[in-house]
Amino acid sequence: MILAPVLYMVKEGVSEKIEQYVENGGTFVTTFMSGIVDQSDNVHLGGYPGPLRDVLGIWVEEIDALAPEQRNQVVVKKVDLNQEKYDCRMVCDLLHTEGAEVIAEYGTDFYKGMPVITKNNFGAGEAWYVGTVPEQKLLDELIGKLLKSKGIQGFEHLPAGVEIASRKKGENEFYFLMNHTEENKTVETDFEGYKDLLTGDQVTRNIELKPFDVKILLENN
Repeated sequence: MILAPVLYMVKEGVSEKIEQYVENGGTFVTTFMSGIVDQSDNVHLGGYPGPLRDVLGIWVEEIDALAPEQRNQVVVKKVDLNQEKYDCRMVCDLLHTEGAEVIAEYGTDFYKGMPVITKNNFGAGEAWYVGTVPEQKLLDELIGKLLKSKGIQGFEHLPAGVEIASRKKGENEFYFLMNHTEENKTVETDFEGYKDLLTGDQVTRNIELKPFDVKILLENN
């Protein structure tokens, strides 16, 4: 699964690789302001989202920018989330489908009823588009549902501002715990007994992270 929000620059050859990936069974998720320019910052001709138009099955007529205090609504139609309606802000694409399925629509204003979240079946895979900045909980629920459907396990219920990422090298998988905030954070994890490579200590189930702290963990073998 590829998550590529605000993929503003699409270099030559990238869209073809994305199409091949999706066609072969991959899931691709992107958002507003994607497929706008090439590697020379020249606008792609033929309308937005440029070279991603075929794989996404949509075209964007206009990009409406909202004032900071303005809100619209995302009304979910075709996927089972915790709510039917969510707020959205900042940017609202006025988009039309070209084969894509409408997952959610706008709830208010002159573009009420227009698509805002779409899904396009492309070959053996699927390409999703989110045409606005929705509430974080909508993104969390939607991405979580997609990850679960693909059998991808992530890290749920992390404190706000805490990130866990992993990288593999050979047979080893390294976990990076990062606190992006100015506050102390406590993270309950399954890394009890792992080694903190920066201090040499074994970690406990509850890991304390200082402001802007980073820990790199490796399972003890």
